[in-house]
Amino acid sequence: MPNPQDPLVAELVSRLDDNLREAFEERAGIIEFDANLPRAHAECLALLNVLVSHPECVYAVFNLKIAQS
Repeated sequence: MPNPQDPLVAELVSRLDDNLREAFEERAGIIEFDANLPRAHAECLALLNVLVSHPECVYAVFNLKIAQS
């Protein structure tokens, strides 16, 4: 799988597990083709779509920690 064109998108996608990476690649291809958008734009939208569809992965992707009281 080729790396995403945008460096920030590439960094965040590298943190996805294999299944989510595959979902990202599939969505990016569909968005690029169906919406006739440049690949870099399609990849940004695909990453947003994966994060919205799988909110549990946001912590891993952004390396966030839940504050404990």
